[in-house]
Amino acid sequence: MQHSDVVELAKGLVPYVREVVADTAIDVVAENLLVPPELAVRLKAAADLLAEPMPVPAVYVPPEIPRRVTGAVITRSGELSISYSDGLSERLGPVIGPAGEKGAPGERGTDGTGVKGDDGPPGRDGVGIVAAAINRAGELLLTMSDGSVLTPGRVTAPVKK
Repeated sequence: MQHSDVVELAKGLVPYVREVVADTAIDVVAENLLVPPELAVRLKAAADLLAEPMPVPAVYVPPEIPRRVTGAVITRSGELSISYSDGLSERLGPVIGPAGEKGAPGERGTDGTGVKGDDGPPGRDGVGIVAAAINRAGELLLTMSDGSVLTPGRVTAPVKK
């Protein structure tokens, strides 16, 4: 329900509530009560509240989203280039310095001789392909040396009907 709908509904209730309060006030004086006195007090308070103008809610203003970095690249010339969310970009200057001086040669390493380790246990025999076939569905069937059959998938185009 919109704010304006609530306001119109409340405005429509004001005359009715005032009428009930006025009738009750007359009857309270005459002590010929149509409603209990506590209810009469609450109805009068409600009529007074409804007679006041309805507050208008504040208009929502979404927060301004600050510009953010969407990308960064180092150009061929060694400059840092930044792209922003508003579509702009800028070059921030060089970030890669010039090549340094050549260093002194290092010490000569030893020849590749070392201690040979023990032999490991023998590995198990491998599995090879002993037969290949294509079934009626166009799938490749591979029969392995251990007796298993692998079906990697379709290798021919499906038949058009």
